[in-house]
Amino acid sequence: MASRLVLATCGLAEHWLKTLDPVDGHYPLGLAMLHAVADRAGHQVETLYLVGETEPVSTAKVLDAVRRHDAQVLGFSVITDNRVATFRAIEAARTRFPDLRIILGGVHVTVMHEQILKRYPETVAVLGEGEVTLIDLLDAFETGRDLATVAGIAFMRDGELVKTACRPLIEDLDSLPPPRHDLFYTPQRTVGQLLTSRGCPFKCSFCVLDATSQRKVRARSPEKVVDEIELLLTRQPQTEFIHIYDDQFFADNKRVIAICDEIVRRGIQCRFVCQGRVKPISRELVLALERANFVTVTLGLESGSQAILDKCHKKITRQDVERAVALFADSPIEIAVLLIIGLPGETLATVLETAETCRSLQGIKYHAYDSRIQDLFIYPGTEIYEIAKAAGQLDDDFWLGDGDCPRFHAELRDPEYTVFREVLLTQLSASRIFAPGGFVAQRGMIGGIIRFALQSSTMFEGREGVLKLVTTALDTMLNDGRLRITAETLPQPLDIFSAHRKPGGDSEVVLKADRFDALRLVELFPLAYLHGWTAITDQVERAVSTYLEEAFASGDGRLNAFHSLPEGRLRF
Repeated sequence: MASRLVLATCGLAEHWLKTLDPVDGHYPLGLAMLHAVADRAGHQVETLYLVGETEPVSTAKVLDAVRRHDAQVLGFSVITDNRVATFRAIEAARTRFPDLRIILGGVHVTVMHEQILKRYPETVAVLGEGEVTLIDLLDAFETGRDLATVAGIAFMRDGELVKTACRPLIEDLDSLPPPRHDLFYTPQRTVGQLLTSRGCPFKCSFCVLDATSQRKVRARSPEKVVDEIELLLTRQPQTEFIHIYDDQFFADNKRVIAICDEIVRRGIQCRFVCQGRVKPISRELVLALERANFVTVTLGLESGSQAILDKCHKKITRQDVERAVALFADSPIEIAVLLIIGLPGETLATVLETAETCRSLQGIKYHAYDSRIQDLFIYPGTEIYEIAKAAGQLDDDFWLGDGDCPRFHAELRDPEYTVFREVLLTQLSASRIFAPGGFVAQRGMIGGIIRFALQSSTMFEGREGVLKLVTTALDTMLNDGRLRITAETLPQPLDIFSAHRKPGGDSEVVLKADRFDALRLVELFPLAYLHGWTAITDQVERAVSTYLEEAFASGDGRLNAFHSLPEGRLRF
């Protein structure tokens, strides 16, 4: 028998909607996989991706899909930040279609299933991973089999909660079909997504992952991973980037290297982005990532204070982070570093410690920080939630209301979050060099900022302003004769050779030659940063610093033109 099934993820809380990228933003791989599994089992499936819709619109679209599809079963993927819109859709669906079976799954349901089922007793909660459970549950619906025989679910019977036997985690991830990426693609989308493994062996205080993965890492084979990459690129040829969203991609360096080698062996042409912990990372891993055309690696630091790292159970040290960043120091791969404001123990002193740590990391390999530095929000199922409950900030009933996911206020209040964010941005963000405090804090980073603005493949806050600042400062200094190097002082034509390590290896060196016939310094400086010609770059940095100092002293507002430039859409 086959069921007619609608799967949906409803609209996010309003304050998150403005952060969504409607073209290349994140899409739910979990739903993509559930759709593929149900389709393989012979069910008729329609999937709705509604996270960018307002609550009334997402509800209306769910009801319309159920009607059009004549659905027998409606399944919702529920996270904490879309629970309110999901609750409204459940209520509307129960009223409009009283015979409809409603299934709820996702992290929020796994953690808070008891209170949700008591409010919506006609629903069934899927706990943990849902692929195998969904098919078993649909079979029980079709055959009339007792739901108590379906492992991995919870439901209400005669006013009592029934929680069935736990379903084991899926050990053989290769047994699952490829997720249906096409459901979330538009002709404009250029960024795909991938999961090559599930789980993380750690239990950070702010993370809810342990509720579903039980600190067990399970991985797909390199061959299956690259099969999916090829399939995605074949079916969606406009894809330029693939973002790997594993919880702990670097858990097994040898496996990641094997994936990279397979990408190279098959001649796949795409750029990759990934995220991972700062250890274990090896030089061999970095070189493999280079060969496979990884362009950005995001590392989780969260705080530069060792006391806070210890308190939130990160199991890393500042030295671990420095070593990880140093491994990428001469690599074309860009890095990003994640920070969280407001972890337990956070004070102005720890924020300044974080700024000091991150400035040292920028000195090893420059990377950008911007306003996306994350505040600490409370999610059920985390240690942070238990601390907040013990402090009286909220209780379990909060999650049945319409309130947005709150910041952690057991120790800090919103004004302190604002102040601490400003401190970090002033100390670390390139966009703040146009203000006196930011310039003073980051003066030693001017060279790194300019080089990153020239060479980065991604947008970051302040990039366009920095580039315009450099050309304006050089033009100004050239016009009034304060720069000693001009094209006229260099041999004509100018042949300059420079050696570069070939990405992906330590031994191969590439010699690059550039010829210049009549370039001015303002045109030559990008190449000077590319090749490391310090005789030129030192003067560029002095010119920029001098220009900023004079602008601050004059107070004539000339810098407004730089820091107010539109930055475009931020990616990654």
